[in-house]
Amino acid sequence: MSDKQYTAGEHILAKCTKCKDATNHTIVAMVDDKPAKVECNTCNGVHKYRNPTPKKAAAKKKTTATKAAKINKIETEWEDLVKNSDLDSATKYSMKMAVKVGESINHPTFGLGQVVSVTKPNKMEVYFRDGIKLLRCSIG
Repeated sequence: MSDKQYTAGEHILAKCTKCKDATNHTIVAMVDDKPAKVECNTCNGVHKYRNPTPKKAAAKKKTTATKAAKINKIETEWEDLVKNSDLDSATKYSMKMAVKVGESINHPTFGLGQVVSVTKPNKMEVYFRDGIKLLRCSIG
């Protein structure tokens, strides 16, 4: 909002809660020198004044070094988990397959993985190279 002094009945740009956009509004009520309630000139909705420009600072993103360390940790844990497994002995994944904890499976997208847990009625968590995935299965 600019330094201009507004009064009730004037037009102002505000974020509309119904239109989900910054539209022209008419000031309905003032508190001190600031608009309190406004009416949208597009949809006629009456609501609190919301500044059309966000005041929040952008959240800091994780650094690539942190992401790389996390990926390295997952890959290391996966390698430890499946180092005794053999791709030839792994069961080909199917949603209808019956599995047990510790069993190795070969998924067409995620590759070689090991079943970490099985929950009723038809879910299993499998540790793959790129992390734990929740997959469908039958309980055996």
